[in-house]
Amino acid sequence: MFSFLKNTPWFRILAGLACACGTAAARDFALQVADPNPLGIGNFVPSDLDLATDAGVEGGMKGAFLYGVGLQTDYDSNFFLSEDDEEDEVSFLFQPWLSYTTDPEGGASFVLNANYQPTYNAFLNNSDFNELDHSADVSLSWIGGRTEASVFASYRELSGTDRLSGGFTSGSLFSGGVRASRQIAPRTSLNGGLSYSQSDYSSGNSQGTNIFTGSFGGLWSATERTDIGSSIRYSQTESDNTGTRDAWALLAELRYRAGERVWLSASLGPEFTSDSESGGNDVGVRAALDARYIINERWTWVNSLGTDTVASPSDTGYLVNNVGFSTGLQHQLLRGSINGGVMFDYSDYQQVGDVLTERENEENLSLYLGYSRNLFAERVSFNSSVRYRVNNGDRDWSQWLVSMGLSVTF
Repeated sequence: MFSFLKNTPWFRILAGLACACGTAAARDFALQVADPNPLGIGNFVPSDLDLATDAGVEGGMKGAFLYGVGLQTDYDSNFFLSEDDEEDEVSFLFQPWLSYTTDPEGGASFVLNANYQPTYNAFLNNSDFNELDHSADVSLSWIGGRTEASVFASYRELSGTDRLSGGFTSGSLFSGGVRASRQIAPRTSLNGGLSYSQSDYSSGNSQGTNIFTGSFGGLWSATERTDIGSSIRYSQTESDNTGTRDAWALLAELRYRAGERVWLSASLGPEFTSDSESGGNDVGVRAALDARYIINERWTWVNSLGTDTVASPSDTGYLVNNVGFSTGLQHQLLRGSINGGVMFDYSDYQQVGDVLTERENEENLSLYLGYSRNLFAERVSFNSSVRYRVNNGDRDWSQWLVSMGLSVTF
């Protein structure tokens, strides 16, 4: 997988950093709890974690550590996401990190990966928000002759502005689960999974969300490139702001791959919901799409589409039905890489109980551009990005985010 990329030194280091540190969270804090599989374990389309695992951590022993430290500076033109009285902020992040894998050379049937990263956030104009955040994740994967299984857990503490909370917030996210698939015939497989996610806020009056998700389905290989199938998905969303929401979805599944260049994973179907607060029933649509097209050795096109539902963290009696879409290009330069794209979120505020204030729906558009390259014998990585966001709906605001940082791998 990605054999023409993973032998290049810049990719080995950046992939290792992606595994150890994770990518910068572009999604709003309140929405991240809706991801039932934050590590991407078992996904048909390769995730950043898969790329890091494929790249490998160099070492001759069975089990190897990768560690380093990162320094980052961020500029935010509208720190509190205000409509009129914008206040800018400069923050500094200090991020040591440690990653461990039992299979540095690849090919083992049983693999353990573990990562840990503390992050100290220091704010120039709002020093009361200075905080040390901890992040850690672990995954166990096993590949047998006809069976694959994985167990994963992730814990992250985050500090920053959040669109759905309406300003600066700090809190934590926990996710854990198990996934498995079994080949029951030469062209037929069954798969299933269970997961639990929880968000908790440590600042302000925001309320977290608890989400339990279970799924079961099957796939049939119609051709060498195409798998089709169906699945049933159950999720339960709980919050002090909204009570309990139960949802059943019947999904049609499609998987397509063409060699190492094209991956596509899509699901679509109706979702039947009931809410404890209102006692009402509703029918909606659940959809997900992840696709990657490696145009050539220098260009990659990445796309995603997803629907998520979480309790509004700051508004009593509202669920947020969010539709998110992103598309972007990644380009490898001779001594670095550049990426850019567009992200769009439409957040539908659904009233499910007594409300204190009326909320309008929101649209959020984000344009981003990033550049990275390695320095000093490929052990130092320089990363920079510029992002412009504009929000319309219940609150109208805009924001510039500029980030620059260095990460050293030892």
